[in-house]
Amino acid sequence: MDDKWFKLRQKEIGVTADEIAQKMGRNRSAVSHIYSGQRRMSLEWAQAFAETLHVTIDEVLKHAGVLDPPRAQELSPGFAESDAAPFVGQGKQLDDAQKVARALGGERPGVDYWTVKSDALALGGYLTGDFILLDTNKSEQCRAGDIVIAQKYNWQTGTAETLLRRFEPPVLVAASTAASAQRVDVVDGNNVVIKGKVIASWRV
Repeated sequence: MDDKWFKLRQKEIGVTADEIAQKMGRNRSAVSHIYSGQRRMSLEWAQAFAETLHVTIDEVLKHAGVLDPPRAQELSPGFAESDAAPFVGQGKQLDDAQKVARALGGERPGVDYWTVKSDALALGGYLTGDFILLDTNKSEQCRAGDIVIAQKYNWQTGTAETLLRRFEPPVLVAASTAASAQRVDVVDGNNVVIKGKVIASWRV
């Protein structure tokens, strides 16, 4: 476990251990236990770290010492190459995104900015490359018609797919012409879990 890398990344983007723990509904001691090696970095925790620290999951897994780099890279697409991913930018691109996010109320704990990676909600106005603000504090308060980010877990392979969908309890619905997106996924709190509510979006 390269805890120095994690703590440096936290410092670089101004994220606390509390904010990482909040992603999992836990307190900061759980993060401390991961850093000290008392708790193993699970895939679900790795996803929480990746989202909060704005890095890819393969980076998290490599620095956590859970998997060697080749195996970590194999797992990464299950999280990163889905309908949406945490925004990772540098320089002017990052500054611009932060300015817009701030104007839309995105500079508070639990609110992250993501980018749309597929046409899963193209008919609903969300196009590839769009930015979205995700409020993870509202994951348990989503109602019919809300646009959400969810995780669909495959427990056999140990991977997960990130879904950008409209919530129509108890299912998630796409708005795309692609045949592969026509299926619905039932939110059961185990195999499919809502991670947050989209509260704003913008296009550059």
